[in-house]
Amino acid sequence: MSWILGGVYCGFLWLVFDRLKLLRLSLPLAILFGSVGPALIVVFLLLAQYLHPYTTTAKVFERVVPIVPQLSRAGRITNVAVQANTPVPRGALLFEVDPVPYQNAVARLEAAVREAEQGKDVADASVAVAQASLTQSEAELKYATEERERVTGLFDRGSSSQQELDRAVNLFAQSDAAVAQTKATLAQAKLSVSLAIARIDQAKTQLADARYDLSQTKVYAPDDGFVTNLQLQPGMLVGGGGTASVMSFVVNNTQQNTGVVVATFNQKNYLRIRQGQYAEVALFGYPGRIFTGRVENTIDVSGAGQLTASGILPSNLGPAEQVKFAVRIRLDETELRIPGGSEAMVAVYTDDVQIAGIPIMFLMRTNSWLRYLM
Repeated sequence: MSWILGGVYCGFLWLVFDRLKLLRLSLPLAILFGSVGPALIVVFLLLAQYLHPYTTTAKVFERVVPIVPQLSRAGRITNVAVQANTPVPRGALLFEVDPVPYQNAVARLEAAVREAEQGKDVADASVAVAQASLTQSEAELKYATEERERVTGLFDRGSSSQQELDRAVNLFAQSDAAVAQTKATLAQAKLSVSLAIARIDQAKTQLADARYDLSQTKVYAPDDGFVTNLQLQPGMLVGGGGTASVMSFVVNNTQQNTGVVVATFNQKNYLRIRQGQYAEVALFGYPGRIFTGRVENTIDVSGAGQLTASGILPSNLGPAEQVKFAVRIRLDETELRIPGGSEAMVAVYTDDVQIAGIPIMFLMRTNSWLRYLM
C-alpha cells in the first residue's frame, strides 16, 4: 500500500512541476515536498492500520453434531438408512444396531424385578409371622408374670410349695426369653423387607438402563441437515467403552448463524471494534466482490486466557504465538451460498478519522481481485 501511495504522490509532483509547470522547482520546495509528503503518507498509513482493523484470518463455520451411540456395550450395525451428503429431516432414522442382545437384557431384568418383588412379598409375610409370634409371646409373658406373682404370694403365706414356685419362675424366664427372641426375629424380618426394597430399586434401575440401551439401537437425526464423511457400514461394532463418533451430522443453517463470518484480530485493533460497526468482507470464493455487513458481537476471551484445572502449577504463562480475538460479522446478503470452512478477509471501519479507512478499502478490493490469480 505504501508503494501505491508513494507512486500517486510522485505522479502528483510530476504533474505540478513538470507536466503542468504550476510551480518552479527549487531547493526549499524540494526539501518541503520530499519530507512532508512521505511523512504524511506514513501517518496516514499508521492511522489506517490502527483505527480501521483489517485481517486476513476469517472463516465461515458450520454446526456439526458428532453422532455417538450411547450403548453400554458394543453392538453390531444392521442397517445404515442414510446416504452421504443427502438432506435428511429431523427425526429421520440414521442407522440401526442389532437389538436382540439388548432385548434379552431387558427380558432378563424384567424377570429380576419380578423376582425381587416376590422376595419383598416373602419378607412382608415373614414380618407378619414374626409380629404374630411376638403378640403370642407377649401374651404368654403376661400370663407367666401374673402366675409368678400369684404363686409367690401363695408361697409367702405357706399355701404353695417350693416346686410350684420354681415352675412359675421358670415359666416366666422362658416367656421373657421367647419375647426377646421374637423381637429379634421381627427386626430381622423388617431388615429383610428393606433389603428386598433395595433389590427392587436396583433391579428397576438396571432395567431402565437396559431399556435405554434398547432405545439407542435406533439413532435418529438430531435436526434438519445431512451426514458427511459416511464410513459406517453394516457389520461394524459401535458403542461400548471408549466409544467415539461414528458419523458427522451437519445441521442446516438457521437465521441465527446464516451469513456469519468469524474473523480474528490482533489485540491492538480488537478493543476498537464495537457491535454494530460497518464491516467489509472479501470472500475467497467470490474474487473481485466485496460484501458489506455489521459487527454482530465481539468475543472477549481466547484459549490463551484459560487455565485448566490440574495439580500442576503453570510454568509458562506466555503464549507460543500472538493471541487474537474473534469477532462475528453478519453479512447484509444473508442468502449468499457460503460453504463451511470458507476463508475471507475482513475490515471493520470505526468512526475515528474515517478518511483513513480509504487505504483499507483499496487494499480489500485489490486483494479481492488478486484472488482470481491465487
